[in-house]
Amino acid sequence: MGLGATTVKHVLLLLNFVFSVLGLALIAFGIFFLISAAENAVSIGKNVAGGLIIALGVVILIIAIFGCLAAIHEAPVRLLIYVGAVVLLILAQLIFLGMSSHGTKDGISGSINEGFDRLWESERNQTGALSYYESWLQCCGVNSSEDYWIIHHGIPSSCCPESKCMDTPSRVFKTGCKAAFVKYLDDKLLVFKIVCWLLVIGEAVGAVFGWLLYSSVKNQSRRNNAVWM
Repeated sequence: MGLGATTVKHVLLLLNFVFSVLGLALIAFGIFFLISAAENAVSIGKNVAGGLIIALGVVILIIAIFGCLAAIHEAPVRLLIYVGAVVLLILAQLIFLGMSSHGTKDGISGSINEGFDRLWESERNQTGALSYYESWLQCCGVNSSEDYWIIHHGIPSSCCPESKCMDTPSRVFKTGCKAAFVKYLDDKLLVFKIVCWLLVIGEAVGAVFGWLLYSSVKNQSRRNNAVWM
């Protein structure tokens, strides 16, 4: 093999080593998400996000290790499988990024709607179901404080700073808890989104180098067969 092919092989090994590290980082970040949800009694949306991040990290790690082995052994079939797997991985990440960027419409945040609907149903039957979120996120009701007027409930003290409303409407938190939680979750996922976009770019480069190495190995094989003939 020529110097060009050797360089391609080394670059591909380096890229997959970086992918392995980032895959492990995503797994650790997803585990942190799940632990954070358990410690803060927050399961709405975060468990879904944490599980998806861990799954993505595992897939990236497996593909990266497979890519390293394919490059080391210069196996054409493995290299072709690696390129195909990376292309599918890029598409999956783009879909995941789209899901996590659609607000409350679908994807990860779809579970937020369902979770807050359940909480509000509990609030209608027993006051205090939303108090944890209202105090933590400084919000009131699911959509706004008007939710309580609709069901003829008084504004709870958790809707005000230091739990002291003092019969002053201006002290009531204006933001609904669903919107506040979506913003909180989006802020948490910002780092993940940046890493994910960097991975997409890096994986696209890795797919190109994988294809180049595959082509080089196939061409070398043809030349060797021609010499023997």
